[in-house]
Amino acid sequence: MVNLAYMSEKRLYDMSIFTKAGHVSEEALGLHALSDLPESGVGTVEAHLSRCRHCRLDFKEIRDFISLFRAAVKSSEVH
Repeated sequence: MVNLAYMSEKRLYDMSIFTKAGHVSEEALGLHALSDLPESGVGTVEAHLSRCRHCRLDFKEIRDFISLFRAAVKSSEVH
Protein backbone atom coordinates (compact mmCIF):
# COMPACT_ATOMS: atom_id res chain seq x y z
CA MET A 1 0.00 0.00 0.00
CA VAL A 2 1.27 3.48 -0.93
CA ASN A 3 1.50 6.02 1.87
CA LEU A 4 0.12 9.14 0.18
CA ALA A 5 0.67 11.38 3.20
CA TYR A 6 4.36 10.45 3.22
CA MET A 7 4.62 11.00 -0.53
CA SER A 8 3.04 14.47 -0.24
CA GLU A 9 5.31 15.36 2.67
CA LYS A 10 8.37 14.17 0.76
CA ARG A 11 7.26 16.16 -2.29
CA LEU A 12 7.11 19.29 -0.11
CA TYR A 13 10.71 18.75 0.97
CA ASP A 14 11.78 17.99 -2.59
CA MET A 15 10.32 21.22 -3.92
CA SER A 16 10.75 24.79 -2.87
CA ILE A 17 7.53 26.45 -1.77
CA PHE A 18 8.88 29.84 -2.80
CA THR A 19 10.51 31.04 -6.00
CA LYS A 20 13.67 33.13 -5.97
CA ALA A 21 11.41 36.17 -6.42
CA GLY A 22 9.69 35.35 -3.12
CA HIS A 23 6.39 34.14 -4.58
CA VAL A 24 4.75 30.78 -3.99
CA SER A 25 5.84 28.33 -6.70
CA GLU A 26 3.29 27.13 -9.26
CA GLU A 27 3.80 23.58 -8.05
CA ALA A 28 2.93 24.53 -4.47
CA LEU A 29 -0.07 26.57 -5.64
CA GLY A 30 -1.26 23.61 -7.71
CA LEU A 31 -0.90 21.19 -4.82
CA HIS A 32 -2.75 23.62 -2.56
CA ALA A 33 -5.55 24.03 -5.13
CA LEU A 34 -5.89 20.24 -5.26
CA SER A 35 -5.85 20.06 -1.43
CA ASP A 36 -2.74 17.92 -1.78
CA LEU A 37 -0.25 20.27 -0.17
CA PRO A 38 1.18 18.68 2.97
CA GLU A 39 -0.22 20.10 6.18
CA SER A 40 3.18 21.49 7.11
CA GLY A 41 3.08 23.82 4.07
CA VAL A 42 -0.56 24.92 4.13
CA GLY A 43 -0.13 27.60 6.80
CA THR A 44 2.90 29.06 5.07
CA VAL A 45 1.13 29.25 1.71
CA GLU A 46 -2.10 30.63 3.23
CA ALA A 47 -0.18 33.33 5.11
CA HIS A 48 1.63 34.36 1.94
CA LEU A 49 -1.60 34.39 -0.10
CA SER A 50 -3.17 36.72 2.44
CA ARG A 51 -0.42 39.30 1.76
CA CYS A 52 0.48 38.78 -1.90
CA ARG A 53 -1.94 39.84 -4.62
CA HIS A 54 0.29 38.33 -7.34
CA CYS A 55 0.14 34.86 -5.79
CA ARG A 56 -3.60 35.16 -5.02
CA LEU A 57 -4.25 35.85 -8.71
CA ASP A 58 -2.06 32.91 -9.76
CA PHE A 59 -3.82 30.68 -7.23
CA LYS A 60 -7.26 31.75 -8.49
CA GLU A 61 -6.19 31.04 -12.07
CA ILE A 62 -4.95 27.55 -11.15
CA ARG A 63 -8.05 26.81 -9.06
CA ASP A 64 -10.34 27.99 -11.90
CA PHE A 65 -8.47 25.80 -14.40
CA ILE A 66 -8.83 22.77 -12.14
CA SER A 67 -12.57 23.46 -11.76
CA LEU A 68 -13.02 23.71 -15.53
CA PHE A 69 -11.00 20.56 -16.09
CA ARG A 70 -13.03 18.61 -13.52
CA ALA A 71 -16.28 19.85 -15.08
CA ALA A 72 -15.09 18.78 -18.55
CA VAL A 73 -14.12 15.33 -17.29
CA LYS A 74 -17.43 14.94 -15.48
CA SER A 75 -19.33 16.07 -18.60
CA SER A 76 -17.45 13.59 -20.79
CA GLU A 77 -18.25 10.76 -18.39
CA VAL A 78 -21.98 11.47 -18.70
CA HIS A 79 -21.99 11.24 -22.47
